[in-house]
Amino acid sequence: YIPNHSNSKNVDVEFFKRVRSSYYVVSGNDAAAEEPSRAVLDSLLEGKAQWESNMQVTLIPTHDSEVMREWYQETHEKQQDLNIMVLASSS
Repeated sequence: YIPNHSNSKNVDVEFFKRVRSSYYVVSGNDAAAEEPSRAVLDSLLEGKAQWESNMQVTLIPTHDSEVMREWYQETHEKQQDLNIMVLASSS
């Protein structure tokens, strides 16, 4: 899981540079609290771009949110370049 419901107060680029995982779960579902945060999702892209290997990363959202949908659509090409696969939410 990405800590604190993917809130940008606790997760930044440095997190993704240091915590390298094949799977990240995005559990936030509170737009008012910015969970998940677009900044966190962008930090994943920036952090992953600095990894030495291009291992596949799977992002697993637990909820369907406007932030996730917009981020997915706007960054899809970069996700492909970085070998990041985003699964559909089950909710």
